[in-house]
Amino acid sequence: MKKFALIVAAASALAAPALVTSSTRAEATEYPYCMTYVAGWSGIIERCDFSTMDQCRASASGLNGGCAVNWRYTQAQIVERPIKRRYRERAY
Repeated sequence: MKKFALIVAAASALAAPALVTSSTRAEATEYPYCMTYVAGWSGIIERCDFSTMDQCRASASGLNGGCAVNWRYTQAQIVERPIKRRYRERAY
């Protein structure tokens, strides 16, 4: 029994640093659609956790709410613009 306890203690001592120094980071996820509804004394509540407009409308139908495009999600998209040339290229 003591040998088993020593093995468990050694295994947990070796595994603890691996759990603490995990390489994955927690990141916030923005979804493209938001639902807005009024909830009693709480006032207006906005939930932006819908990936399709149909999901949002299905949830909003029972709460007398509305759906819209998430403005934070649209601003987060990277827009690639063409490179503007200052001078024309010369043909030598």
